[in-house]
Formats: sequence, C-alpha cells, structure tokens
Amino acid sequence: MSVDAGPRKVDAEYAIEYLQEHPQAGLCCEDRRCWITPNANETDQRILLLDVVEADRLKDDPRLRLVSGIAHAGRSLWVVRRMT
Repeated sequence: MSVDAGPRKVDAEYAIEYLQEHPQAGLCCEDRRCWITPNANETDQRILLLDVVEADRLKDDPRLRLVSGIAHAGRSLWVVRRMT
C-alpha cells in the first residue's frame, strides 16, 4: 500500500525544468510559502514546494513572467513566457 507523501521540496533548477515541460503550471508565492501548481488557473493545488531563497532565484529567471490580477489577494503567480 502506497502512502502519498504530498508535495516534495525542490530547487530552482528542477522547478524551471518542470515549468518548461508543463506550460500550464505556475509558480505561486503567498507570504513566505512558495509552490509549483500544476495548473496556473487553480493556484491552490501544490505539486512541488520551494523555499523562499529558491523561489526568489526562480522569479529572477528571464523565462518566467509575473501574471497580474490573479484572484487571490496577497498571492503572486509566475508562468513560463511564451516565446514567439
């Protein structure tokens, strides 16, 4: 019988790879908590966790962009930029 351990903690390098492979995903931060959600339209779900230092490194990555006007006050969301 397998027990679901919940989201695992990852570093910025792993997180950006995940985000690039799953363009519907996003990086969410609220207070001092940061996580990767598998669907940027539903930011409550957490699949991967990052500590604040790793999340700050990830936010600085030019491949990501900040999404403005999300529904949750006090929460920020970054997604992979669309390259055209």
